[in-house]
Amino acid sequence: MYQYTKHALEKMDGLGIDKNEVEQAILKGMKWKEENTDKWHAQMSGIEVVFVKQENMFVIVTAYFAGRRK
Repeated sequence: MYQYTKHALEKMDGLGIDKNEVEQAILKGMKWKEENTDKWHAQMSGIEVVFVKQENMFVIVTAYFAGRRK
């Protein structure tokens, strides 16, 4: 159900964000879609996740602390 890009895994590792936090943000957090792209954002508990929906899969593009520069 979740697929992580290499970039996302590296970013998460560097910031100490675990997969459970990312998945909970997508499931329960506030979500919005970027205009003119397929990218979605989810934010919860200070973590922001950028992802793309593909059929029955969420492809995690990146994750970072909300309010920080990407």
